[in-house]
Amino acid sequence: MSDAEVTSQGFKALKLGQIVGNGTYRWIIFTSGVGLVDGSAVRMPGWGCYSLEGKDLEMTGVEPDIKVLNSFSDKVNGRDPQLDRAIEEILKKL
Repeated sequence: MSDAEVTSQGFKALKLGQIVGNGTYRWIIFTSGVGLVDGSAVRMPGWGCYSLEGKDLEMTGVEPDIKVLNSFSDKVNGRDPQLDRAIEEILKKL
């Protein structure tokens, strides 16, 4: 979920709006394949991503401005509280 951290952090850094939902997964490290002598390969970390303040996004993730969790029950019943709250916040600004 690398894009979750980078996109959310960039959105916050550029002050484009509020983030509604849950915190990101803290899975952001870029790897590349390295071949081994027996023909197999492994993935090796290459570089990480950081906020403008120097926070390692792999360690800290990005927290939303407004935390709203979607439950399994919401999914099963076709509800999306995150989307509902985001729409509510937008309507407040109109």
